[in-house]
Amino acid sequence: MFPTRYGWVTRWRVTSRYFTTKSVPKTEVKYTSTINLPKTKFPARLSVEKRTEVEEHLRKTCLGELYSWNRSTLSAEKEFILHDGPPYANGDLHMGHAVNKILKDLILKHKIISGTRVHYIPGWDCHGLPIELKALEAFNRKKRKVQGESHKTAYEIRNTARSFALETIGKQKHGFESWGVTGDWHVDSGYYRSLDPSYISAQLHLFYELYEQKLIYRDLKPVYWSPSSQSALAEAELEYDEAHQSPSLYLKLALENRGASCPSIQHQRLASAQIYAVVWTTTPWTLPANQAICYNPELNYSLVQSSAGEVLLVGNDLIDYLAAQLDTSLSVLQTMPGTELQSLKYHHPLNQQKILPFLPASHVKAEKGTGLVHTAPAHGPQDFLVCLERKIPIENLIDGRGLYNDRAPKFLQGKYALTEGNELVTATLTDSILKLGTIVHSYPIDWRTKQPVMLRASDQWFIDTNRLKQRALEEINLVEIYPPNSSEVSKKVIEGQLKKRPYWCISRQRAWGVPIPVLYDTVTKEPIVSKSLLAAIDDRLMKESTIDFWWTDSLKELVPVELLHQLGTSHDRIEKGKDILDIWFDSGVSWLSVLGKDRVADLYLEGVDQFTGWFQSSLLTSVAARGKAPYKAIYVHGFAVDENGMKMSKSLGNVICPKQIARQYGCDALRWWVCAHATQNTSIPVSHKLLGTSAENVQKLRSILKFLLGVVAPDGTNRTIKESIQQDLLHHVDRYYVHQLEAFHRNVFALYDSYQHNKATGMILNFCQSTLSGLYLHVIKDRLYCGTREEHNNLKAILDYTYRVLSKVLWPIVPFLVEESWTFYEKDYFYKANRHTVNVVLPPASQSVHAIECALDLRHAVYQQEQLNVNTWLLEVAVECSDSDLALLSMLHPRLNKCENSTELCELLQVGSVALRKATASEHRFTVIVKKSDKPLCQRCRRYLVSEQNDKTFPICTRCDGILRQRRE
Repeated sequence: MFPTRYGWVTRWRVTSRYFTTKSVPKTEVKYTSTINLPKTKFPARLSVEKRTEVEEHLRKTCLGELYSWNRSTLSAEKEFILHDGPPYANGDLHMGHAVNKILKDLILKHKIISGTRVHYIPGWDCHGLPIELKALEAFNRKKRKVQGESHKTAYEIRNTARSFALETIGKQKHGFESWGVTGDWHVDSGYYRSLDPSYISAQLHLFYELYEQKLIYRDLKPVYWSPSSQSALAEAELEYDEAHQSPSLYLKLALENRGASCPSIQHQRLASAQIYAVVWTTTPWTLPANQAICYNPELNYSLVQSSAGEVLLVGNDLIDYLAAQLDTSLSVLQTMPGTELQSLKYHHPLNQQKILPFLPASHVKAEKGTGLVHTAPAHGPQDFLVCLERKIPIENLIDGRGLYNDRAPKFLQGKYALTEGNELVTATLTDSILKLGTIVHSYPIDWRTKQPVMLRASDQWFIDTNRLKQRALEEINLVEIYPPNSSEVSKKVIEGQLKKRPYWCISRQRAWGVPIPVLYDTVTKEPIVSKSLLAAIDDRLMKESTIDFWWTDSLKELVPVELLHQLGTSHDRIEKGKDILDIWFDSGVSWLSVLGKDRVADLYLEGVDQFTGWFQSSLLTSVAARGKAPYKAIYVHGFAVDENGMKMSKSLGNVICPKQIARQYGCDALRWWVCAHATQNTSIPVSHKLLGTSAENVQKLRSILKFLLGVVAPDGTNRTIKESIQQDLLHHVDRYYVHQLEAFHRNVFALYDSYQHNKATGMILNFCQSTLSGLYLHVIKDRLYCGTREEHNNLKAILDYTYRVLSKVLWPIVPFLVEESWTFYEKDYFYKANRHTVNVVLPPASQSVHAIECALDLRHAVYQQEQLNVNTWLLEVAVECSDSDLALLSMLHPRLNKCENSTELCELLQVGSVALRKATASEHRFTVIVKKSDKPLCQRCRRYLVSEQNDKTFPICTRCDGILRQRRE
């Protein structure tokens, strides 16, 4: 494809289609050999098979060497560190992976082509529940096939999970490499995995350091617990069911001795009526664990009488709300300040013999409910803190499966709390229920099993986030967040998460992960954390390459006698811990293995959901260990959705596979789609229409590169261009164009630097289609094809510079296309050759820019004329304009009031001749008169009018005649 007078034409051979009219014999093609047409073997298109072959070759050679070349060649003085958040090794690659890894690669390649050395170590998160579930599924399939397989051991689960993770990593690594992502993919030190011995060792040592600083501790606290997974969960491992239905229970609890312990209650006005405290709960299953009622001392409370005659104690501000909820009238008998409730006691709802206290608490609000809160410290963080402050021991009645244990009332023992528990408790409390309904609300569920979770007290390991919060908030305020339009909201999200987090549970009750390196005293249940024990574990880990021995070894094998003496205990007095480290701690400390204790990453780039996940866990662990954030900037992207905005899933049948896309459209089309669509919204639409458009855009760029190569490297890698741009041969349009080219280069790189990739693709297309193809190449084609050798060579130098700038701008997005085209330009790889390119000395262009812009405005006015349904080179144009416009246009057309045909203005307007005159009074900026010439066009250039007929069969213009004579001489 190349520009002709009639637009872009996908042909290279000149035929009578372009150079003849019906009245001209076909023998006119004898001038073809005198015209400098583009010539290159760079293919206009590639078949799917050929494209796959080219991409694979470039991947194995050129792009495969990129990262090591970057590390060994570029200066280490300034280094850009992008720390890779580990993708989960639990399945095939999807569009989210493509968005994440290609965005990272766009940034890396831009830095490299700008001369900056990059530090990028890809990684994988290999532990955790999702992979363990895959291992259990595999084990269960095997069990069904093999008779006698009745149980699974931790070692079997770990072995299966490890195999699955390593197999997945192999597939994902190949996929990332196939997309052209920069990295040392085939060197063990080129990537990290959370199952590597060195990674585990660093993590265990960090655990010990934080334990010594008392930032890590063990305690009994309520945590999110998944009965379906039988493990504690972090908040980042929760999803929310917006349509979950829970009971809505208003319950009356009898005050002890009718509240006689409170002197403010005016019993003489109440006769002998019983007084009830009213509470509201959506978790009746927690009522057996009730240990207090909380009130707010800053609120006022009232005794009210219902239409049924019952005397109820409720928050004064909630009387009307409560009356509506209970569908009853409530008349106020007495009002008192909340401070008066401190002496009250009440009867436990299921055990009337148990007398429990009222406790003051600031978390009680007058927004909904009753102003009094049922408190079960085993099942709520705020409940827990209130009781902890008063040293009230926790009653935990639920086991790890979500069943009531043997400390619960007999009628509940062995029952599943979240379902049967709700039903049995409410049935037992019928006489005390004021109202029982259903509420639809957002409820946490396990992100993997999709089953409801519960808050449940459990002995777990915690990080003391209260001690880290202030420093973490100070650090996050120093972090830049991209894209800029979401930075304020994003910063508020992570700050809000940090502020409301009282502690971080870092232990899990699973088999596949990194064990918490702790022994326990079987008598006191106290943990034994020892540097000597850690050293013994570390030594074994490095020798055996796995930490499976923690599960397979007996205590005597794991803890030798000499170590036992150091610990001051005996084998029959200790037991191994069974917990593993939380996956977010596991992945959050990746900075330790990749960055070390001192370095800080220039950028972390992940999905927006990581504000509650990896961004936060990385921040907290880094602040805990070294007092600073692990990153200087955070870049967030959205999630891939289908064209209707729906999340992609196999069940909906709307999944588009990146492997399929790369095969059908090419890796560069996939990369272009990511660059164009992945940064501006939280939802990233994926459709074959958008991908097809991306492929078309890449094809347009291919056509432009082909044309440029045809001019500057007609013999392949043996470029004939040796001249630099000659300033004295430049036309104003050349100066204007080179000025636009430099601005284009500078502006695109500025967009890359600020991670506004979608704007960069728009700017690239606009420049290539409008400024380069639509204007400059269209205007210069006469000089390029038919001009003098000096003109041709100077334009060749400009287009050579254009090709190099365009390659530099395009390479981060479409590296396969650029490197393929470069093989037809030079023998070396583009990224290597680019280091040795010499900057072009640019001519001053300010006046030229103004003149060309004025001429383009005039061209628009000329092309509005009706006569333009003919070949524009046959037109003679007279223009009247103002003094200011005349001054600018005269730079392109020096002789006023003369009908000239060889000026730059004629070239820009693409007309046969122009006459410029000063305008008389006119309401229009330009007054244009157009007429068709009766003179013939030159049969060689088809640009100039031939002034006089001669005896030649095919007349040519004076310019072409002179050029041909010069060649013959």
